[in-house]
Amino acid sequence: MNIEKENEEFIRKYVRKDTRAYRFWRTLCILPAYLLYRPKYKGKENIPDKGGVILASNHIHLGDPAFVLLSTDRVVRYMAKKELHDSPLGFMYRSANTIPVDRQHGAHDSLMAAETALNQGEVIGIFPEGTRNRLIPGGLLPFKIGAVKMAKETGAAIVPIGYTSGGRPFLDPYRIVIGEPYYIDKDADLEEENEKLRAKVQELLEECKKM
Repeated sequence: MNIEKENEEFIRKYVRKDTRAYRFWRTLCILPAYLLYRPKYKGKENIPDKGGVILASNHIHLGDPAFVLLSTDRVVRYMAKKELHDSPLGFMYRSANTIPVDRQHGAHDSLMAAETALNQGEVIGIFPEGTRNRLIPGGLLPFKIGAVKMAKETGAAIVPIGYTSGGRPFLDPYRIVIGEPYYIDKDADLEEENEKLRAKVQELLEECKKM
């Protein structure tokens, strides 16, 4: 099978239109999320109601995506490492419409699938740090270039998000601040835009501390 054919099949598999399972898992998350972590949101109205959108946030705990999903009624396709898809709980990630990312062998097909979804007016969730940040309390790891590259290629809006929580149920509530959407010019320098996005998320993290 040639590469082009493989890419087409990958996109068809992971940019499917059936969102019933996604909505089931989202509904299932509501009660435990609010009971255990009492999330407090600021800026939900900043997520556009339509059009391609990239939700780019920091990453501190395995359950972080749930709190982003609960910030909008729109379906959010998260980009998730392939290891999660291959784990015993992989069925959850697959049914929740996530797009697997093979970090060992490149993510070209994953980026193509995400860009296809964005061009169709969908929402992509991504952690530009590329992994959970266990090293820098209150800070950020260097950002991967994927989020700003997709925004430049597709014209989708980027919505930066910052959140804080110690991760302990009942003791460490989530504080989530959603920034204003913005766009990246076709002629923009990706490295500069990447640092700009990182600075915006860092700014939002500081705002979380005041909530």
